[in-house]
Amino acid sequence: MKQLYPGIWKITLGTPETVTPTSVRHHSPAEETLQRLPTASCPFPDDAITGHAARRGFQVAIPLGADEQLYGFGLQLLSFNQRGLKKTLRVNSDPRADLGDSHAPVPLYLSTAGYGIFVDTARYATFYAGCAHPVQAQNPALPADTVNSMSPETLYHARGSNGDDRVMVEIPGADGVDIYLFAGPRMSEAVQRYILFSGGGCLPPRWGLGPWYRCHGDFDQQQVLEFAEAFRREQIPCDVIGLEPGWQSHSYSCSYVWSDKFPDPEAMLSKLAAEHYQVNLWTHLFTHPSSPIYSALRDHAGDYEVWGGLVPDLLQPEARQLIAGHFTRAHVAIGVSGYKMDECDNSDFIYTPWSYPELSVFPSGIDGEQMHSLMGVQCMELIDGIYRARNQRAYHEVRSAHALVSPYPFVLYSDLYQHKDFIRGVANSGFSGGRP
Repeated sequence: MKQLYPGIWKITLGTPETVTPTSVRHHSPAEETLQRLPTASCPFPDDAITGHAARRGFQVAIPLGADEQLYGFGLQLLSFNQRGLKKTLRVNSDPRADLGDSHAPVPLYLSTAGYGIFVDTARYATFYAGCAHPVQAQNPALPADTVNSMSPETLYHARGSNGDDRVMVEIPGADGVDIYLFAGPRMSEAVQRYILFSGGGCLPPRWGLGPWYRCHGDFDQQQVLEFAEAFRREQIPCDVIGLEPGWQSHSYSCSYVWSDKFPDPEAMLSKLAAEHYQVNLWTHLFTHPSSPIYSALRDHAGDYEVWGGLVPDLLQPEARQLIAGHFTRAHVAIGVSGYKMDECDNSDFIYTPWSYPELSVFPSGIDGEQMHSLMGVQCMELIDGIYRARNQRAYHEVRSAHALVSPYPFVLYSDLYQHKDFIRGVANSGFSGGRP
């Protein structure tokens, strides 16, 4: 166990993988602010957290007190208190059950005992949050009359604990992992340390917090301008106009080229700017053969396609530079204010799964499982970097996230869920510094 900052410790178990959320991060911890935080006691003794390699992967055991309740794991839409649940943290759109799948799973949980645990992995880690118990030397069964008088729910709950509760974590395909501990003494302070360890928060431009309007996908240039004019004429507040797939000459996969419906995008953007509108473009990163950067991207993409397009390896600087260069010249330099980054998650639960398989291989050496976990974060870095290079504040949307994303000016979005799911998501996102 090594102390990194006041109230933050790192434990290395076995041999961690080379590619993890912390190893590919682009924002360093907010060290100056972290050093100003008060000292705090480590929540665990040096040898309390253990791990070992197994045929299925690497397994970690973390102590769990009888009265502790657990929260977090990123954007969980179907549950709030995670104590007693099993969660496999896979990036996925449209999850059907409370199994851990999410647009933004984060291998981080917080305890009411006042600490946080971050497991630094891009794998689909499974957390048994107090629901897996080793065999005990003495574990008497419940008396028959007690068993017969219980409801099924009470019976299963009563049999769920033997007094040796713990959080078990299984990381497939790994030989080790780094664990980060964030002290409190309150949960809010543990979250604060995690956010600062991520690099701190972001300061969005004021226009990003105003009303947005997304045009229908088949709108042309004239229709966009007519709607924008009508909003101002009717005094309907609107700060951001969003263009959906029809602005591109080819979408699903994407060309990133203005379609014939927008014969003079620079003039349109100039008119909208004069009326104090910002313009946001829908896109994704699956690159169609008609794109001007397709050929150059071929050597920097995975070995499986999506919708006939390349899947860029965003861990390679060459891929990021190709995409950022084109976006800057064709969009940002003429007035585009931001992007809506779609389909950077995954899809397993619809009748036609569309994304690349976990067995994909990328030039950087990672596989599809790791890329699914990291793609949303790398999308954020790509787009944020374009505007940072221009010293220009911006605000964007993204459909996937993972760990350590607090510094990015992005809102996580989806249009798939019920109102109660969104309420749970908003509450849960606060445990990892998210902005749904």
